[in-house]
Amino acid sequence: MKELREKNKNTVLLDGGDSISPGKDKPELRAEISMQALDLMHYDGLNIADGELGLGETFFQELQKKVLFPLLSANLFKNKKPLGQEYCIKHFAEFKVGVIGLVSPSYFNSELLAKEDLEVKDPEKTLKEILPKVNAQADIIILLSHLGKNETTLLLQKVPGVDVAIIGHDPGMLNQPELLAKTILVQNSTQGKHLGILDLTIGTKGAIESYTGSMVSITENSPQDPEVFALMRELEKKKNSQHPRTEKKLPE
Repeated sequence: MKELREKNKNTVLLDGGDSISPGKDKPELRAEISMQALDLMHYDGLNIADGELGLGETFFQELQKKVLFPLLSANLFKNKKPLGQEYCIKHFAEFKVGVIGLVSPSYFNSELLAKEDLEVKDPEKTLKEILPKVNAQADIIILLSHLGKNETTLLLQKVPGVDVAIIGHDPGMLNQPELLAKTILVQNSTQGKHLGILDLTIGTKGAIESYTGSMVSITENSPQDPEVFALMRELEKKKNSQHPRTEKKLPE
């Protein structure tokens, strides 16, 4: 990311959600280290999805206090108040980018939502309400759509006005961007195996004139950032320092 930002200062780094996986070994520790790493990489926005809430809403709220970048969600509410930041505006010299986050209600257990006093509002209704607000402040609209590809496609057919949609939750990926009417669709792989890059050419009036996309594989041979590498060493050290426990098979 440092190299990309050095080449182009007009860079936005975003995540469509599920950056936290509750099923992993030492999930709370992994979650804390992961969020610290995202902070070090200067993320511009992370969509709050079912993965982020997989360790409980209380744990998520504690994580939320520790990060410096926006945790976004336009349709997740706690006690009728937004759980995260509904949207954010990224300012550049000649244009502004608005970022909106949405998650599908179908990914949540209704009993869990009731227990945590959480509400996932209808994505279509939410987007229709918030899009004019963001349009008034930004030239380019990016939707972090944690709805899967099919639901994202249906949503954008009903609610036009999004320039770029980053699709989340589905396990597949798009090797190249796809165009749906006037919206550019991109979808990355899971588990941080690739860095998805979308290059946009922005005209003088703040509109997208052309675009190209690519996927960069992240392997053990990829260049390591010293600060992030130190965090990973810290994770391993903390894991090894904890007392061994009897492994229990989780119910399937």
